[in-house]
Amino acid sequence: MLDNGPLNVPNRTVERAMTIKIERPDDRGTIDRRVARTRAMLQDALIALIPECGYAALTVEDICQKADVGRSTFYTHYAGKDELRSAALEAHLLSLSRRVSADEKTGNRLFEFSLPMFEHARAFRSLHKALLASSGDTIHDQLRERIRRAVRTELSGKRIGDAGVPLEFVVQFISGAFLSVLAWWIAEDSSLSPAQVDDLFQRMAGSALPGRSP
Repeated sequence: MLDNGPLNVPNRTVERAMTIKIERPDDRGTIDRRVARTRAMLQDALIALIPECGYAALTVEDICQKADVGRSTFYTHYAGKDELRSAALEAHLLSLSRRVSADEKTGNRLFEFSLPMFEHARAFRSLHKALLASSGDTIHDQLRERIRRAVRTELSGKRIGDAGVPLEFVVQFISGAFLSVLAWWIAEDSSLSPAQVDDLFQRMAGSALPGRSP
């Protein structure tokens, strides 16, 4: 149950320890390690370049120079930058899904997806800047849909529709608020820790849910 009292950010002296890694499908031993390493280098180069140049302006040559690989090597692994982007996004979402699944076992928060994502965003700031800067793009759309699914799943057993507000309305409201807060927190390089910004999000989101006291 959320405390709906005055909005205070807890002063925590000990942050939850984080050892976060992007878990790529290639890392699971299904292909040669050199192939996995090359693909990881290309994905990392793409992630690093998007905030600097924007995805639309990027060329395969830019990515190859950043990754220090040849064009022929690039095309051995990917048909083009769109396929590379899809692979990088898949790896990112896989990592997030595994972290959220692990945290869901605690059941201590109204929304279990938010803290793992705030932690991941802090650890991979440039990646999230790239994702959130791609408004109207496939990357942003897929991230937004992943958040919607997480919210929808967590609200499905809370009888939200019984309060006269359609469940899908609440899903859109909460997921939109979360993405806006995440984008602000990343862009402004806020001093709030992942745990602190999550506490604020949980408090505000909880008070906005139908049937919950303000």
